[in-house]
Amino acid sequence: MKRFLSGLIGALLICSARAELFKDGETVCFFGDSITHGGRFHSYIYDYYLTRFPDRTVRFVNAGVSGDSAGGAQGRLADDVAANKPAAVVVMFGMNDVGRGNYVAEPNEQQRAAQRQALERYRANMERLTARLRAEAGEPRLLFVTPSPFDQTGVNDRNNNQPGCNDGLARCAEIVRELAAQNKGTVVDFHAPMTAFNLERQRSDPSFTIIGPDRVHPGAPGHLMMAWLFLKAQDAPALVARVEIDAAAGRVVASENATVTGLEKRDGGWSFTVLEQALPFPVDPAARPLLAWVPIERELNQEVLTVRGLAPGRYELRIDGAAVGQFDAEALAKGVNLAFNDATPQVRQARAVAQLNEARRSTETVLRNHAAVRWFLRHRKVDPDDLAAVRVYAETKMGKTGYYESKVPEYLKAWERRGEVIEKVADLDRQARAACKPVPHLFAVIPVQP
Repeated sequence: MKRFLSGLIGALLICSARAELFKDGETVCFFGDSITHGGRFHSYIYDYYLTRFPDRTVRFVNAGVSGDSAGGAQGRLADDVAANKPAAVVVMFGMNDVGRGNYVAEPNEQQRAAQRQALERYRANMERLTARLRAEAGEPRLLFVTPSPFDQTGVNDRNNNQPGCNDGLARCAEIVRELAAQNKGTVVDFHAPMTAFNLERQRSDPSFTIIGPDRVHPGAPGHLMMAWLFLKAQDAPALVARVEIDAAAGRVVASENATVTGLEKRDGGWSFTVLEQALPFPVDPAARPLLAWVPIERELNQEVLTVRGLAPGRYELRIDGAAVGQFDAEALAKGVNLAFNDATPQVRQARAVAQLNEARRSTETVLRNHAAVRWFLRHRKVDPDDLAAVRVYAETKMGKTGYYESKVPEYLKAWERRGEVIEKVADLDRQARAACKPVPHLFAVIPVQP
């Protein structure tokens, strides 16, 4: 499976231009619908940037709104994107543009016509949105992301399939590629690899899905796959750090993205201090099932310690005096990857960074909920800044059920205190940046007594 996916992704990346890695000081807006609004793929990408480039300050902005489309998003472009002065904008729409309700097992001609019209509107709206982004947001770099799939092939008991919808999204993906070519943007393809992954897994397990049970919203493994695809498109480096010791010669042979000092014999083995320039990529425990199927460890998370020239036998690796694992001399000579070793202080530090980033993401979602309410109110010709008018609308005209309606009461209570939320987001971001700075650690490779 990993070989299959690596080959597929490699072929897809060869066919499209590489996206640049985000640079120090840049702001990046992720502009999309609910998969951006409440999803975690951009937060996982930020986890990678925080831990891999701890001296690089990149500001990630969630600019998603649930239920939005390429047409609807134009009403919030100024507030959600242009106001942030982004160096880059990641654009991902399509799931709410494709007209999912028109896809049924045996569509009639009217439904087929509606499918075609939805695709035509999507193209026109994406063209207008792209032109406005370039004109109104200061010519940012544009990263066009193809829609994630609608899982029309998985088997479940929810009676919620819309056959052909994912084929419609495939045509949306074609439109995205054409727009990218016309606007000197780059493409990050979620649709084709995720669809192929689903189909491959479903050959042995028809109920498997990388998308959630609603067939629309990916769960944590799906968002991790999206983050992996995005980082692969950026040619993100796999290397966290690499250290190689020749015990027979008593010397440091090589170190990449790390500084090694104080190599000396100790307790029949060796000790040395390592200051790495990055932390391992912390993967959300809820997303870890994906690691069995996708080569994230090999392609994004290599923190390798190699110790050659040891006498045959078994050795304990200690970091800062605590045992983190036992390895035989042969394994150490080949190199051991510590990036997913939960006992190491580096992994624990990276996990703490991810927890702060998740708190930031969760807090920022409050602001996205406000943005969703404002989007909803504007579509109903209610001024979201006139709270008295909003209150009258909510009490006299608005329905009492529904996603957006449920968020209006909180909006009325909290909108005027949004500055507190904005500051909390900024403070959590500062904490994450402070927490991601690597520190030196004392390594020891000690023979295990039989």
